[in-house]
Amino acid sequence: MKTKLVLNFNPEASNLPITHNLTAKYGLLVNILRAEIDEVGGKMVIEVSGKAESIKNGIDYLKEAGVGVRPIKEGVRRDDDACTHCGVCISICPTKALSLDRETRKVIFTEEKCVACGVCIDACPPRAMEILI
Repeated sequence: MKTKLVLNFNPEASNLPITHNLTAKYGLLVNILRAEIDEVGGKMVIEVSGKAESIKNGIDYLKEAGVGVRPIKEGVRRDDDACTHCGVCISICPTKALSLDRETRKVIFTEEKCVACGVCIDACPPRAMEILI
C-alpha cells in the first residue's frame, strides 16, 4: 500500500528522527517528496509504502509525536481559469509534470507524472496550483 502525507512539524517534533523511526520501527519505505524543516518547525510531503497496518501505526506514532498529519488523496490540481501560462512552474518541476506546448505556448499539466511535492504551488504567481487533501 502507498499513501502520500503532508506532515507539519512543531519546534519539538522538528528535532525527532521521524523518517528513521518510520523505517526502523514500522518497516515503512519513506520517500521524501519535499521538506522544509528547521528548529522552529516546518512541513514535509512524503510518500509512505508498506502494509496497511504498519502505515496506520506509523501515522499514530507521528500524531503522538506532535506531528500534524494530512493525507493527500488526489494530489495537485491546476485551476485552468487562474493559470496565466507564464511558465514559472515548468523549470522547477522535478518530475516534468509541467511542460510547454511549443505550438500553443500553453503550460501542459500531466497529473500522472506529478508526485505532489508542492514546489509548483509556491512558485505559481497567480496561485493556480493547489494540493488536494
